[in-house]
Amino acid sequence: MYKYWKIEREIGNVAVCILNHAEKPVNVLSEAPLREFNDILASFESDSTLAGIVITSGKKDFILGADIEEITKFKTADEASAGARSMQAILTKLETLKVPSVAAISGMALGGGLELALACTWRIATDENSTKLALPEIQLGLIPGAGGTQRLPRLIGIQSALDMILTGKKVPAKKALKIGLVDQVVPPQLLREQSIRLAVQKRKKSGGTGISLSKKWSSDLPKWATEGNPLGRKLIYKKAKEMIDEKTKGFYPASYKALDAIFDGFDATLAKGLEKEAEFFGHLALTRESKSLVHLYHATNALKKHRFKEAGDKKFGKKKAEHIGVIGAGFMGAGITTISVEKGYKVLISDPNKDSVGRCLKHISDYFGKKVTRKRMKPFEMAQKMALVSPGLNTTGFKNCDIIVEAVFEDLDLKQKILKATEANAGENFIFATNTSAIPITKIAAAAKNPGRVIGMHFFSPVEKMPLLEVIVTDSTEPWVTARTVEIGQDIGKQVIVVKDGPGFYTTRALSFFLNEASLMLMEGCPIESIDSALVEFGFPVGPITLIDEVGIDVGMHVLETIQAAFPERMSTPKGLLPVAESGRLGRKNNKGFYLYQDGKKGRADNSVYQLLGITPTPGKLDQEEISDRCVLVFVNESIRCLEEGILASASDGDVGAVFGLGFPPFLGGPFKYVDHMGARVIIERLNGLSDKYGPRFKPSALLQKMADEGKRFFESEA
Repeated sequence: MYKYWKIEREIGNVAVCILNHAEKPVNVLSEAPLREFNDILASFESDSTLAGIVITSGKKDFILGADIEEITKFKTADEASAGARSMQAILTKLETLKVPSVAAISGMALGGGLELALACTWRIATDENSTKLALPEIQLGLIPGAGGTQRLPRLIGIQSALDMILTGKKVPAKKALKIGLVDQVVPPQLLREQSIRLAVQKRKKSGGTGISLSKKWSSDLPKWATEGNPLGRKLIYKKAKEMIDEKTKGFYPASYKALDAIFDGFDATLAKGLEKEAEFFGHLALTRESKSLVHLYHATNALKKHRFKEAGDKKFGKKKAEHIGVIGAGFMGAGITTISVEKGYKVLISDPNKDSVGRCLKHISDYFGKKVTRKRMKPFEMAQKMALVSPGLNTTGFKNCDIIVEAVFEDLDLKQKILKATEANAGENFIFATNTSAIPITKIAAAAKNPGRVIGMHFFSPVEKMPLLEVIVTDSTEPWVTARTVEIGQDIGKQVIVVKDGPGFYTTRALSFFLNEASLMLMEGCPIESIDSALVEFGFPVGPITLIDEVGIDVGMHVLETIQAAFPERMSTPKGLLPVAESGRLGRKNNKGFYLYQDGKKGRADNSVYQLLGITPTPGKLDQEEISDRCVLVFVNESIRCLEEGILASASDGDVGAVFGLGFPPFLGGPFKYVDHMGARVIIERLNGLSDKYGPRFKPSALLQKMADEGKRFFESEA
């Protein structure tokens, strides 16, 4: 009878409604299944024999939210608000049914899926690790638009609701039970039975005021004392706004709208709160910030279906990699080992220096130890992870590794020496992945007997926190080698972009132009803190001079010199920086850099650096806009050149790399999306202005000029 829903009648006249989206691999609340559900609810309203209903899923997950594709099609804020009101009306119909309703949740209940569950009388979840509940709309620059900002605070309290809505974090079933988000947690085999049993239990409905729906919430006296009175709520609002200011720097309007929707609605009737939510949702759906974050969502999803997958499937079938070898137990090697064993890989780590091996093991132990302390891991689970690490002073046993990751410092001769030694004892499906930030993979592979097995894996520091992995392929790299490397990278939780080999690849090359421009401004007399603050105000997490300190002045200088040698016509590294590098200043790692450090904490700029540079800083030398323009536009222009030259496979890969690896502001979507926001013609005009003033390094790339001449965008479908 229905295309998207299956209705099964159980003994006792309970209707089990099973969503199985016919056109999607997962359940999402697009217009068609929602319209059908509305018809089902209408039939229930007139069914006098009905005792209760259960809503569940015919797929692996419950419901993964509303259909983002439909949200992005709204052309005006009024249209988006109307869409939110339509969904609100359907869920209000569910909430006001005369019979009890139960959301039977297995797997993920996200966004609109959780909002549907919130409109039910009861919620019951399975105790599986895969069962999680969340309202992640904030991560797309939106707020929940189907009642989430209204029903969730009324159910679990304002502070718990703020924690979920402002972060989008996924709440496991057991924690959901603890905070009152679900009413029961059961083994998966009992989900249907217990849900049917709950469906015939009555519970008094709220009258739609600010009073909580949850008995557990109102019986919590400390929570009631703060959240149950206007003065307490005012204090919570103030603290929450301060936290948003600190975390978002004012760049993400959705956080502020979420806060206002929660507090304005809590003191009003549910109907008025829903209207406020719909109004805010409509406004946010058309913002540049939301368009950018949705763009990044699509870009990261597209990476999962990489173009080398077929070659990997043909070579390995469904056989997954199990063993990883890591050569080099330094900071990077320790990080790579840590995230690999965390995902269940067996890792053999080798370093001829036993002290380095010891520090590596301590690094891994400390990482998991913190998780145990924070109760995110049990002690026996930590022991299991540590047991996956096999340390050694040589590469004995590496023959059985699916991939060997070399993570020694940036020295071509050393990397080639390790490659030769490793290759001599290689297994059948040997892959040698070098972790380098600038040395061309082709040069490293020149020493190989089989260069097709050599590939680049450029991790970012700290490995445990930085989400990007840049995989670098040469003209010789075998497609199955790329496929296996990408598969492992994705499996250890990274956003993986595949780029073509070249000096600095994509990320290091684009970043080098960015940092070099900041260095040039410094040598022109622009104060250190003025440069950094201009880029932070633009939206970067840290300024370029701070970033040089973080990377290490010695490493930064080496990379800049490498990129300058490759592109001498466009990059000229200031010679005045050499005395700083030669003075023993390494940046944060030895507490001596462009900034002063106290116990590892950054203080003010170190004025003695100016003497080494031979300059006198001049406050106001350049205005903030010109500082940010020079750094950002040279970065954008070089990124476009990487696409033009085929280093990047797509503009969306470039945006993912810049945002997740280099700190380009997510609310702008990446360098390519930024061009679309501003318009190619505007970017051309600003580059030409800088070129007239500072020289040909700002000359617009040929591809950018072509885009402007033809009035095109990098992402036409998102226009």
